[in-house]
Amino acid sequence: MRITELIRISFRALTANKRRSLLTMLGIVIGITSVVTIMALGNGIKAATLKNLQTDQSGQQTAEITFLPESSTASTAGFKEDDVDLAYQTAPDKIKKVTIKHEKERLQLNGQLANQDTMLSATLVTSMPKVQLAAGNKLTTDSLQTDGHDVLLSKKLAKKVFYGNAAALTSSIFIGKRSYNIVGIFNTPKASYSALDVDVLIPEKAYTAGQLNPGGQKLAITFQRGSDISQLANAIVRQLKKSGTERRNGSYQYFDYGELLKGIGNVISGLTLFGGAIAGISLLIAGVGVMNMMYISASERSQEIGIRMAVGATPAEIMKQFLLESVMLTLTGGVVGLVLGGLIAWMITAFLPFKPVITLGSIIGTFAISSIVGIVFGILPAKSAANKNLIDILKS
Repeated sequence: MRITELIRISFRALTANKRRSLLTMLGIVIGITSVVTIMALGNGIKAATLKNLQTDQSGQQTAEITFLPESSTASTAGFKEDDVDLAYQTAPDKIKKVTIKHEKERLQLNGQLANQDTMLSATLVTSMPKVQLAAGNKLTTDSLQTDGHDVLLSKKLAKKVFYGNAAALTSSIFIGKRSYNIVGIFNTPKASYSALDVDVLIPEKAYTAGQLNPGGQKLAITFQRGSDISQLANAIVRQLKKSGTERRNGSYQYFDYGELLKGIGNVISGLTLFGGAIAGISLLIAGVGVMNMMYISASERSQEIGIRMAVGATPAEIMKQFLLESVMLTLTGGVVGLVLGGLIAWMITAFLPFKPVITLGSIIGTFAISSIVGIVFGILPAKSAANKNLIDILKS
């Protein structure tokens, strides 16, 4: 019997009892919808997470190379304009922009306080920071907008070094090549790791003007879209180690996010598959429903099977017909579930900061799983129908 004839007969058999077929198919629809929704959301989260880690706020692919001085008290520039040119020349067709990045928060500086060398933590400010003054005056507009000499000292450090606020306000700090006047004492915020939880608050312009070696400790590189960031960044590091301006005073380092991103992607994929597997349990229940329906159908259609056998149909053809009915039922449920799952995922992400991703693998998987469920749970009823004895059917 031709396949088209088998499909026509199977379709007619399924539509003969529409309500039973639809209710049986409903289990498949619910199972596939659950799996597709979870997979689409999981893939969307993975894509959004990896994109955000690989790009900056404007969507550009970026990387940072850090200069690590040999000594914590070394007064090195880190990166200079010559290093910018060197980095750009490494791959001019792949690099969009190279800039020296100046850290502004929680800097570790070597300075002198009360005639003693001291390591200080400092944050650079461009406006009056939101701190509570314990003594003295706040930073004026002139000291913030010009390369002045005024700074604020933390109350904790003033108490430790000067044993009080009054003595601290008559003293100064020496950082870089200039001396700064302590004009105010501030209370550090209670929040841990705050940018204001430091020893000194220095106006940015004043600090830049007082640097012995103007430069920065990080090199920010923006690449053209589609570039291999890891390969290019490591090539730039090799060039800097060979010809960098401060290569003799420290080392250059690039943290390769490739392995980190790969690990994060694997974790998210694993969680997505785990969630999909749990949702897929409903497919097993739906498969039992399909098996039950096909057994009932085979029992009810004994006369039809007998007539077909009497006119020459072989057991293999009877088996193919019932197996095809089972697969058609589950495949139809799979297609409906795929569409519903995609729609539900889009509706959910309307309130979330990412979009669902339905991959080709998800689509192929839907058809594969639906077919497998139809075959596995339809094979026994199909064998039962094919093994019916023609004599017993005629007797009944």
